[in-house]
Amino acid sequence: MKLSEITPSEFLKVTDNNDFILYEHQEEAVAKLRENKNVIVSVPTASGKTLIGYISIYDTYLKGKKSMYIVPLRSLAMEKFSELLSLKNLGVKVTMSIGDYDVPPSFVKNYDVIIATSERADSMLHRDPDILNYFGLVIIDEIHMISDPSRGPRLETVISSLLYLNPEILLLGLSATVSNIQEIAEWMNAETVVSNFRAVPLETGIIFKGNLITDGEKKHLGRDDEVSLIKESIESGGQALVFRNSRRNAEKYAQSMVNFFDFQNDFEKLEIPPDLFNEAQANMVAHGVMFHHAGLSNDQRTMIEKLFKQGYIKILTATPTLAAGVNLPARTVIIRDITRFSDGYSKPISGIEIQQMIGRAGRPKYDKKGYGYIYAASPGMLRVAEGYLTGELEPVISRMDSNSLIRFNVLALISSGIATALKGIQDFYGKTLLAAQNDIDGYELAFESALYFLKDNEFITEENDIYSATKFGRLTSDLYIDPVSSLILKKCLDLEFSEELYLYYISKTPDMITFNYRASDYEYLEEFLDRHNISDFSEESMGAAKTAIILNEWINEVPINTIADTFGIGPGDIQAKASSADWISYSLYRLGSMFDKEKENNLLHLNIRIKEGVKEEIIRIIEIPQVGRVRGRRLYNNGFKSIDDIANAKVEDISPIFGFSTKLAKDIIENAGKLNNRYYR
Repeated sequence: MKLSEITPSEFLKVTDNNDFILYEHQEEAVAKLRENKNVIVSVPTASGKTLIGYISIYDTYLKGKKSMYIVPLRSLAMEKFSELLSLKNLGVKVTMSIGDYDVPPSFVKNYDVIIATSERADSMLHRDPDILNYFGLVIIDEIHMISDPSRGPRLETVISSLLYLNPEILLLGLSATVSNIQEIAEWMNAETVVSNFRAVPLETGIIFKGNLITDGEKKHLGRDDEVSLIKESIESGGQALVFRNSRRNAEKYAQSMVNFFDFQNDFEKLEIPPDLFNEAQANMVAHGVMFHHAGLSNDQRTMIEKLFKQGYIKILTATPTLAAGVNLPARTVIIRDITRFSDGYSKPISGIEIQQMIGRAGRPKYDKKGYGYIYAASPGMLRVAEGYLTGELEPVISRMDSNSLIRFNVLALISSGIATALKGIQDFYGKTLLAAQNDIDGYELAFESALYFLKDNEFITEENDIYSATKFGRLTSDLYIDPVSSLILKKCLDLEFSEELYLYYISKTPDMITFNYRASDYEYLEEFLDRHNISDFSEESMGAAKTAIILNEWINEVPINTIADTFGIGPGDIQAKASSADWISYSLYRLGSMFDKEKENNLLHLNIRIKEGVKEEIIRIIEIPQVGRVRGRRLYNNGFKSIDDIANAKVEDISPIFGFSTKLAKDIIENAGKLNNRYYR
C-alpha cells in the first residue's frame, strides 16, 4: 500500500511529494493506532519507525489534539526537532523543551507537537498534571531505556502518570530492542508490532584470531584483522564506525588509524573554527579519522558529527554512548571491546547496548548492505560474542524501586495533587512497571518511610491522614530536585556567602555527579576543606571539593582547555558539570528568594556565572546576543566595559578585535543598542 493511500494528499509535503510503498510493519502500526489502540513497535534501526510517528502526529493534529514526542537524550531531542520541522509545511507548530524545569508548562497551549526529554516531561507533570488534557498522543522513543538506571525511572514515571491520569491518551512506544515486549505491552495496555525487517540488510559476524566468522563460515583476514574490513568498506565508498570501551582506547585507536589511512582532507576548506581542535586532533581530521566521546566539548562533538555525515571523516572511533545518541550510521560497524570496567571489575556489555551499536550498520539511501562485527580477543570472549548474536536480549525491567526515587516521586504526587493520602500513592504505583513486575504491597514500608522523611523535614504537612505540600515542598518539587538536595542547599544558606563554599555545597547535592579524585589530589583537596572549616573528609566530600575547585576555575574564566589539561579531564566533562551546577545553583537562588532575600542578588549572579563561565564584570555584556564568555572578555579587555560602550561604538572600533567580523561587529552594536533602549526606556 502506498503512503498516499492512507494519508491525506497534503501529507506528502512531509516527504517532498515522494510517494512510496509502506513497509508491512508501518501499515500495521498505523492501522492499530487509528483504531485507538496503544502500540509498541519493535523493529530494527532505520526501518521507518519515525514515519509511523509522523502519520500519528498528523492524525492527532487533525483531531485538534496535541502530541508529545519523548526522547531519552537532549542530543536526540535536537535531532528529532530538526526532523519534525518538516511538519511545518502542514501548519503543525513544533517546539522543543529540554531542561529549564522551572518553566511553567502552560507554553504547550501554543504548539501542536512538543519534543521533550523524559525528565522535562516528568517535570511538567509535577507542576501541572492538567496539561495532559491537551494531548491526544504521546510517542515514547527508545522505550527500552526504561531499564537505564539513571534515566529509566523518569521515563517510567511519565508513562505511569499517563496511564493513571488520562488513559484516553494514545501511546506509541518505539524501539529496536525489547525482548519482553509482551510484558511491557500488557503494562501499557498496548498491542505489539514486531518485525525483523531492515531497510538495509545486515551481515553480522565475529572477528577472532585473524578470521571473520559469519554464519559458521571462516574468512581469513590476516594480521591486520579488522583493519582489512575497514579498508574494504571505505574503498567501496563506505564509512566505518568502531566502538571502544573507554575514551582513552577510542583516542588511541583513532590515532593508530592515521598510520593506515590518509584521505587528505584540506583542513582549511572544512570551515572548522580556529582552535577548535588541538594539533593531534586536527591531524586526525585531515587524515579522515577522528574519535568521539563525552570528554570532547559540545562544539567539538557537533563538528565531528557534521564532518562524519558529510563524508569527510571516514573512520570514527567512539565510546558506546554514541550508539544511544545522535543518528550516525556507517556501512561497517566494529565493536572492538565487549567488556567495560565498572564497579571495580571488568564485565561484559549488555546485549541491548551491543544491538544498539550493531544497529548503526548500514546507511539508508547509501548502502545496499550493512556489516556489523564483534571482535573477540579470547575463546571466552568468542562464546560471549556468539551469545550476543544468537541469544536473547536482557528484559526491560523497572528501576523505580530505590528509596531516593520513591521519596522524590511521593513529594511530586502530593505537591501536584495527584495523590494526597497513602492509598492514592499506592494506587499510582499500581500503574507502574514496578508493580507489573513485583508485588507492590512489599513497598508499603518504603512509602511510609518517604512520608515520614518529608513530614519530618517540613516538605509536607498531615491532617487526618491527608497530606499537603508546604511552600518549601512545592518549590522543591517544581524545581525537580531531590528533597535531600533541597535540604543541603537550605543549610548552605545559613552560611556566609562565599563562591567557593557555595560551589562545594552545590556539588555535594545528590543531583550532582562529582569528578573522581585521585591520590595525587589529596593535598589540595584537604587544603580546600580546611580553608572552609569543613571537617568532612569522606569520599563524597572530597569529590565535591574537587568539583567546586574546577567550577571556580570555570566561573573565573580560566580557558576550558587549560582547566582540562590541569585536572586531566575533558572539556565536555567541564561543560556537563557546569550544566548540572547551573540548575542546582538556580535552585539555590530560588530557595534563597524564599529563605534569605539578602543573598538573592549574589545567588543570581553566581547562577549566571556558572551558566556562562564568566567573571562578575562581564555579566551584563554577555546579555548581548552572539556574545559569550570569550567574545565578552575580548570586548571588555579592549575597553568596551558596558552595554552602553558597545552600543555607542563604531563598527570599525570592534571589527579589528580577534574573532569579530565586520558583520558580527555590526550585529553586536545593534543588539547592544536594543538592550540599552530596553533598560533606559
